[in-house]
Amino acid sequence: MAEIILYASIASRSIAAYWILEELGVPYRVVDTDLLEGKQKRPEYLAINPDARVPAINIDGVVVTERPAIIGLLADRFGYGTLAPKIEAPERGPYLKWLTYATGVLDPAIAVHLTGLKEPLKEQTWDGIDHVEKRLADTLTSPGPWLLGDWFTAADVMIGGIVVAVVYNKLIPEKEAIWDYSRRIMKRPAFQRARDLTWPPSKFPTG
Repeated sequence: MAEIILYASIASRSIAAYWILEELGVPYRVVDTDLLEGKQKRPEYLAINPDARVPAINIDGVVVTERPAIIGLLADRFGYGTLAPKIEAPERGPYLKWLTYATGVLDPAIAVHLTGLKEPLKEQTWDGIDHVEKRLADTLTSPGPWLLGDWFTAADVMIGGIVVAVVYNKLIPEKEAIWDYSRRIMKRPAFQRARDLTWPPSKFPTG
């Protein structure tokens, strides 16, 4: 079995890496890289990721950063054919699209929306939040219930982790299909374990 080291912080987007590892059920070791304490800026971590961001993983001595790369690599290596469609599968293309859509389209649309700007750059660079929400809602409605229909994949880990956060914090307008998707995700035991590792109830009580 490969040695997997996860560099993660509480209260961060490390939840995506925790979640995929928990879905896969593979053993891993965590190196605390607490952003709240500035550990991501220490020399030992900058040697791992000069961008000073988490998560990062080390698999048998190979370091990988950036969430889509981390999620995609882990799914291919340990969940090929289950959490990751095989190369020859017709679902492989849509899977890769959604895997990269998370940080290439969804994240920027949310960030621009929160600034209050209208039609950023005339939407020549990024899609606006209304368009992105409609794309997600349409996909989750037909065929649904996951991005690839009945098949839950690592793309749902990438997209779903973002969706749960924005729904929980009410950062985007409510759409029934997206809210329902968030509720389905939160029922997954692997997500619940990842959530509690990223937002420990002892430090972040929910009331």
